[in-house]
Amino acid sequence: MVGLSKPSPSSDPIKASRPITPPGPPINPKLKDKTKESADLVWTKPLKDGGSPILGYIVECQKSGTTQWNRINKDELIRQCAFRVPGLIEGNEYKFRIKAVNIVGEGEPRELPETVLAKDILSPPEISLDVTCRDLITVRVGQTIRITGKVKGRPDPEITWSKDGKVLVQEKHVEILHDLPNVELQVKEAKRSDHGKYIIAAKNSCGQAQAFAIVNVLDRPGPCQNLKISYVTKDSCMISWESPVDNGGSEITNYIVEYRQPNQRGWSIVSSDITKRLVKANLVENREYFFRVCAENKIGPGPCIETKTPILAINPIDKPGEPENLHIAEKGKTFVYLKWRRPDYDGGSPNLSYHVERKLKDSDEWERVHKGSIKETHYMVDKCVENKIYQFRVQTKNEAGESNWVKTAEVVVKEDLQKPVLDLKLSGVLTVKAGDTIRIEAGVRGKPQPEIVWAKDKDATDLTRSPRVSIENTSDMSKFVLTKSRRTDGGKYVITATNAAGSFVAYATVIVLDKPGPVRNLKVTDISSDRCTVTWDPPEDDGGCEIQNYILEKCESKRMVWSTFSSSVLTNYAKVTRLIEGNEYIFRVRAENKMGTGPPTETHPIIAKTKYDRPGRPDPPDVTRVSKEEMTVVWNPPEYDGGKSITGYILEKKEKRSLRWVPVTKTPIPERRKKVTNLFPGHEYQFRVSAENEVGLGEPSLPSRPVIAKDPIGKIPLYFSVLFQYPPGKPEVIDVTKSTASLVWTRPKHDGGSKLIGYFVEACKLPGDKWVRCNTTPYQIPQEEYTVTDLEENAQYQFRAIAKTAVNISRPSEPSDPVTIHPENGKEYKSI
Repeated sequence: MVGLSKPSPSSDPIKASRPITPPGPPINPKLKDKTKESADLVWTKPLKDGGSPILGYIVECQKSGTTQWNRINKDELIRQCAFRVPGLIEGNEYKFRIKAVNIVGEGEPRELPETVLAKDILSPPEISLDVTCRDLITVRVGQTIRITGKVKGRPDPEITWSKDGKVLVQEKHVEILHDLPNVELQVKEAKRSDHGKYIIAAKNSCGQAQAFAIVNVLDRPGPCQNLKISYVTKDSCMISWESPVDNGGSEITNYIVEYRQPNQRGWSIVSSDITKRLVKANLVENREYFFRVCAENKIGPGPCIETKTPILAINPIDKPGEPENLHIAEKGKTFVYLKWRRPDYDGGSPNLSYHVERKLKDSDEWERVHKGSIKETHYMVDKCVENKIYQFRVQTKNEAGESNWVKTAEVVVKEDLQKPVLDLKLSGVLTVKAGDTIRIEAGVRGKPQPEIVWAKDKDATDLTRSPRVSIENTSDMSKFVLTKSRRTDGGKYVITATNAAGSFVAYATVIVLDKPGPVRNLKVTDISSDRCTVTWDPPEDDGGCEIQNYILEKCESKRMVWSTFSSSVLTNYAKVTRLIEGNEYIFRVRAENKMGTGPPTETHPIIAKTKYDRPGRPDPPDVTRVSKEEMTVVWNPPEYDGGKSITGYILEKKEKRSLRWVPVTKTPIPERRKKVTNLFPGHEYQFRVSAENEVGLGEPSLPSRPVIAKDPIGKIPLYFSVLFQYPPGKPEVIDVTKSTASLVWTRPKHDGGSKLIGYFVEACKLPGDKWVRCNTTPYQIPQEEYTVTDLEENAQYQFRAIAKTAVNISRPSEPSDPVTIHPENGKEYKSI
């Protein structure tokens, strides 16, 4: 064996992978929809793609009676799992199958399980309005009316909208949206006239359908009708009118009546709370008046209707008005007792009298039943025939004549049952003191004798079972007695008289006066070192009479001895003074009325101390300008203002070797700068400053550096430290978006002797050397970080920072590394 030969040349590179095969058949092909000319097919992609992505699908069709399969999509593959087969012949039957295609070729076909007959699917229209449109649709004027629903049918129905028999068409005011099956009608900026019945109709070759919606458009009511002024006297008139034709879609809740004199522009209200359409207006004699009326519903008042000519308030010579409320108050076997009320309008004469007449039912002649005139508003008509039917009438008379007659209804004169009547022997409200006896009496009339029931607040149980209550009933009187009354016994007592003719209810209101209850929500606020404010709400029960005053007491927790701070507090609060700082106090308050003093309510313990402090110590002041007789001193406010605004500063000076500080001014300085004059040339001075707020004067600052009072060379005023030498650290870009960059940097190593107040940030777009400032004041950047905005996407920038103190500005920092402005897909950004 001699050895091995040299190796052969290497083969071409190959990639180890699974062999690719044609895809499997599509899954679950089926018919989704069809017409006489087309069929819509859908399917699911194969379970196996043969190792290569599915490139598309082929749909083939076979006409019934043939064996040939024809490819439908000849030019390109179908990318989706759905396809509409066009070009079918109506009445023919077809079979369909689908193949999947990958890079190797066509896969095994899958055939639809059923044959397809080329024929339209027909169905009559169906209309379903949205649930919000089935009941009454209510909108306000100016809003949009929306009626939505769904319409189904094959073929697609023709849809029309109409209102009150008029077909609606698309216009600026009306918008019709049809995207079957969804339909919508919009009536924009609805007017009152748009209310009514809206009908949607759908029609196709299979039938038709209708649906409707009722729309109410709410608006203010229209103007009232037929405004009339009648019964004018020297001090009054009657105003009447009719309701508006259009109530605005909601019930009229009120009428507003106003008047004015011709020489006035403003209207005065006669009444703004009227539900009836007749009102009496009070006037001033010999003055003219215009009147106007408007109706009001829940939307608001409508337009007014006005009188065209003024009326003059004088007494006319006129006949009086008719008697009011004529009725039969009582009747017996041979009599009828009539009652009425004096008319509202007396015709300008207070001297009124009345005439009363009667007639039998079948008679046409009226018989006067008295001699002369009647001055009273009641009359007993006697000598009637029992069981006969009569009618009665009454008229008013004055010097000008007689009014129209007012008639009663026909009535049979006979003895009737008398409905109970209660005459409560109580005028107004019964008020008693707690512990006193409550007595209520009521006169009783009625036939037969009424049964009397006493109840309180619609509950008779407490009255009948209470041992403190006694009730005594006689033929014409009922007496109620309750002993040892309590505050809870106050309320409305209901007396009910009942017999076969009906019932009568009377009410008696009883107030039991007692001491007031405890005050509520007692709080201590505005606590300071020597004072506080105590507030409370009135008692829930004032004892039935007005609270006269409150009694405020205090005590120190360590002593627990109560002392009266004030026994005549008239308000629901009191400012307590002369507290001792650091002591703990408790307060209590009692309400007092004319019956006495109520129980006390106590506060939780509080400590007398202020919540504000004196200001903190400012930084040492700086001397910014020096001459031989004056210096300009500037300073910054303290970091802590004590919780109250700084009201001023006290600036003091001293010579370097002196121990005594001397105020520069007699009053606090409101600014943070002061020119100090009258200095001695060649002397060396120091300054310190103290801040002051409402609490007091804070600690003084540390002294400023010593400065000699002398003129600078050449008599040019000397300004100290325009720039200090230490710049901020080099900025680092930590985040970038398509228009912003976020920077951080470090503070300067030294602040030049004055407190840093902020930074300026500048940007330079590359290539270039022009630096542009990104913020207007250093107060916008108090910390060593900033996000620069409004940057140009894909542009390259550098950034630098400049520190600012109260009097100095630093050199610019070293520029940042160049950075390109573009998003980094949410990843943390690092500088280029």
